[in-house]
Amino acid sequence: MAEYTGTKEEMKDLSGLLGELERFVKASETGDLNFTLSDDGLSGGEADIIRLLKKAFSKYRTAIEYDILKHKPTTDATNIALRDQEEIEYRNNLVFAAYHAAAILLDSSIETFEKDLYKSMKIIAEAVKADRMYIWKNHMHNGELCHTQLYEWSEEVQPLQGSKFTVNVPYSKISSDWEKILSRGDCINRVIREMSPLEKAHLSPQGIVSILIVPLFIKDQFWGLVGFDDCHNERIFNETEESILRSGSLLIANALLRNEMVMNIQETSTQLESALIQAAAASKAKGDFLSTMSHEMRTPMNAIIGMTAIGKRANTIEQKNHALNRIEDASSHLLGVINDVLDMAKIEANKLELAPIEFDFERMLQQAITVVNYRLDEKRQRLNMNVDKKIPRFIIGDDQRLAQVITNLLSNAIKFTPEEGEIHFSASVLGETSVSGETDDYCELIMEVADNGIGISSEKQEKLFNAFEQAESRTSREYGGTGLGLVISKRIVELMDGRIWIESEPGKGARFIFTVKILRGKNSVEPAKEIIKNETTEKQMFTGKRILIAEDIEINREILIMLLEDTGLTIDCAENGKEAVEIITAALDRYDIVFMDLQMPIMDGFEATRRIREFEAKRKPKTENPPDCENKLSSTGFSEGETRSYNRNLRMQIPIIAMTAHVFKDDIEACHAAGMNNHLGKPIDFNKVLEILRTYL
Repeated sequence: MAEYTGTKEEMKDLSGLLGELERFVKASETGDLNFTLSDDGLSGGEADIIRLLKKAFSKYRTAIEYDILKHKPTTDATNIALRDQEEIEYRNNLVFAAYHAAAILLDSSIETFEKDLYKSMKIIAEAVKADRMYIWKNHMHNGELCHTQLYEWSEEVQPLQGSKFTVNVPYSKISSDWEKILSRGDCINRVIREMSPLEKAHLSPQGIVSILIVPLFIKDQFWGLVGFDDCHNERIFNETEESILRSGSLLIANALLRNEMVMNIQETSTQLESALIQAAAASKAKGDFLSTMSHEMRTPMNAIIGMTAIGKRANTIEQKNHALNRIEDASSHLLGVINDVLDMAKIEANKLELAPIEFDFERMLQQAITVVNYRLDEKRQRLNMNVDKKIPRFIIGDDQRLAQVITNLLSNAIKFTPEEGEIHFSASVLGETSVSGETDDYCELIMEVADNGIGISSEKQEKLFNAFEQAESRTSREYGGTGLGLVISKRIVELMDGRIWIESEPGKGARFIFTVKILRGKNSVEPAKEIIKNETTEKQMFTGKRILIAEDIEINREILIMLLEDTGLTIDCAENGKEAVEIITAALDRYDIVFMDLQMPIMDGFEATRRIREFEAKRKPKTENPPDCENKLSSTGFSEGETRSYNRNLRMQIPIIAMTAHVFKDDIEACHAAGMNNHLGKPIDFNKVLEILRTYL
């Protein structure tokens, strides 16, 4: 190699260059080192560093690569000169190594960063004659400051990365002083033999003989540390080594931070792209859903409007009845679509809840099958039933929601099964759990609906339980449906601590299976009152009773009046809440029951009910419910005890029944809070009207 013959002026030049580099290091410590990316490359602080590094490499390569010639010192002056020259060369070597490593990292990409980092650590460690170099990052763990090793380079010694010595290590475990020393910016530069017993107990098993710890600060925060181990020699790293290694370590830390920031930006960008794709897919799914909903609503509406026109022109009773029957079918279908949309809205708002009561399982099953019987008859299909006798007859749960799941699955099976096909339903006990220790309180039921329809492939089964989706878009066009039934069923089953799944192959039908956990009942369900079909009896049932209907919309009043005209009731009407209050307060004992709409002009139903209750409270003493009245919400949202109390307490208050299209649980609870006794949802179901009238009259 060439002999270095640099002058004092050149050495001053080198010192000036190093000073300029130090300025950039300090700027990076305070967060003032900024750079930008442009078409021409880097500009700003980082570009200046790279420029200075290139200048240093070009101007002083001869000095850095200098190899001491075989001089034979003859005098003390010669020895001193040689030692000074060796120190200068060693210092230059360290400078070159530190900034060469930094340049590699600054020019590194995300893909090559880790490889370049280990290369840089090797360059620095070998320059300082260390056996091991490592980078640690601080973090809080179990309430105290700890540090974990992120990267390690080692040669001819045992690697420690991932061992108990390098993961979640509290500073207090090594020494009570380390955190304080490092956090104020001082290095730890010691021989292990001369350290405290606590320090030796932690460091000696790692094979360390001498150690230099350099603290790292990023944006004035104690970020972590860089360490150098000598596992062979006892030595104290000199001031030059410590200073240069501190600068090199800081440049490495800044490169780590920059790499982390770039990775975060790329990750965020990837997440944004994924979110945009998902949003586009969701938007398309909802668009398809709205298109399907439009079809599902317009089809029955078309039937209703069309059959109404046909019925008006019909000349015979048979033709009129045919039109009316078709209108009734279309109306029921439209109501089902609306109910599905409402349930879906509850699911989206996380407000779908259960209303558990004790019920007869067999009767619930019969009611669910009755709903789909006419569709079975239309397609001449056969339904095979297999119900385990071990299922308790009386169970506690939400009978309406359980029936809804069964009805949804049966309706799907009917829809996708060809005419004259077969559908199988089975229910059995999967297991029992004892809570009290005396009896098996909980039962886990498993139910299955199987058909021999078109089936579905495994990759398309995943979409079945997603909101606003069907397995294929053409399914809704060919078979109809909103694609909400299974989504709603899945949520109901999950609320019952169960799960639902499908087993199917294309062309081989499908098996929908679900489990639910229910509480065994106490056989306390009263037999349901049969709906009286004898017209003469119905006409006489409520003779002598008087009802007030508070409803602002004329057609709604007309419908209810016509439904009730054969029941024997005397019917009066009010067109708003204020008028209803005036009528009731003028003659409180005149009316036996009030049907109260909620949304009315001048005064709504809530305020009208409150004023009626206030008037009653002034006229009559309050009567508490008898002690045997349970304070448990029924499926209507009202206490069963309260529903019965009017019969048992000689009706100290006039029964007021909410009559509204607001059917969410919050709406029902608001009616209860206002003082109403029960709730009728619109559109009005005449059988439910009769049930309410029988309960209170």
